[in-house]
Amino acid sequence: MLCASIGSIQANEAIKLLAGIGEPLVGRLMIYDALEMQYRQVKVRKDPDCAICGDNPTVTELIDYEAFCGVVSEEAQAAAVDSTITPKQLKEWIDEGESIELIDVREPNEFEIVSIPGARLIPKNEFLMGNALESLPQDKKIVLNCKTGVRSAEVLAVLKSAGFADAVHVGGGVIGWVNQIEPEKPVY
Repeated sequence: MLCASIGSIQANEAIKLLAGIGEPLVGRLMIYDALEMQYRQVKVRKDPDCAICGDNPTVTELIDYEAFCGVVSEEAQAAAVDSTITPKQLKEWIDEGESIELIDVREPNEFEIVSIPGARLIPKNEFLMGNALESLPQDKKIVLNCKTGVRSAEVLAVLKSAGFADAVHVGGGVIGWVNQIEPEKPVY
């Protein structure tokens, strides 16, 4: 019920703004006490130093989200050259019994949603802090994966600089795996 009550108020405010009628809640915060069935209003003053709406805004346009989240460092780009495999190549290696250690560098909550069979979770941060290097086998090829290949490329650069010259990463990551190998699995 609370969501419906507040949602109705928000819809009403949007209509007032779009239609240019009534007095919208601009500059005011409405507080709803459902237990006492009371509404209160608090005036909210504009922050003159706000980065978006202040006197001298520094944020004047939206960022390119895809570019921002998909930026790969020069080190990672260099490490990925000739060290990127496709999900189909990984599937062939698994089917042929290649001696590999598949490492997923995403976060635990991502790993719970979907993972490549046989992958072991070691989050990217563990590599950046240097904690994960000692747990890697020396007698197997290291194969890294993440969601799309960006984080695994970053970890690949760390591994290459630590002497794991034959390490590779999966271009397209677990999303590529699901799209090409196991389309019945969920994506996020």
